[in-house]
Amino acid sequence: MANTQEMKADKTVKTLRLFTILLLVVGIIALAASVYDMATGSSLLKLFDAKAAAETTEATETAIDPNHGGQTVAYVMLITAGALLIIGSIMYLVKGSYRSFQGTCIAAIIFSLFPLIFFAVTIGTHLFALIYALLALAIIVLAIIAMKSRWQVYIKEMTGEVKKLTWLTMKELVKATAVVLVFVLAFALLIYVLDLIFYTPVKALLTGSQTPASEEQAQPETSGEVVDGTEIIIG
Repeated sequence: MANTQEMKADKTVKTLRLFTILLLVVGIIALAASVYDMATGSSLLKLFDAKAAAETTEATETAIDPNHGGQTVAYVMLITAGALLIIGSIMYLVKGSYRSFQGTCIAAIIFSLFPLIFFAVTIGTHLFALIYALLALAIIVLAIIAMKSRWQVYIKEMTGEVKKLTWLTMKELVKATAVVLVFVLAFALLIYVLDLIFYTPVKALLTGSQTPASEEQAQPETSGEVVDGTEIIIG
């Protein structure tokens, strides 16, 4: 029995290392291709472009503008996903840190979702987008498979702990809910009373320093001049 468990554990470790190496390769390809495309403004995989394949003289016209629409965002997110996979894979292969590898895989999956959708939508215009869509899909699928065995263990442990829980009866649940509601209402009432008490003095304290200007300052200076017995006020 022990030997069987050891064999399964050894097989799981070997499978995980295999998928880690595959993720490392995919991450390097995604990172290198995306960085090149953003830096040059034309696709590294433009040979797969539908228009460029048909009309090689118009290759510059069919080159992809990295700032077009959400393509820059897709490139940046794919670069981030690739970098995360590279870092996580190296940490696992060198130091055996599965926890860090799992975190980077989850983050890479999240960052690969938008590039997958964006490049899948643009496949009809530029066939090279199919390559990027496949790269993003490979990142997601390989990361999920790499973490599958550990997820199964985690789910089994979690369900085992949930079975040990003692659930409240309906009477206890109603009682606990009533206590929470009473506490919330009492705290809200206390805040309301404090607001009524301190509102007026705080308002007076904040506005007291703002003294209104005197009438002499508010009124413009005038000078008078008497002409033919009539005083003319000059503003």
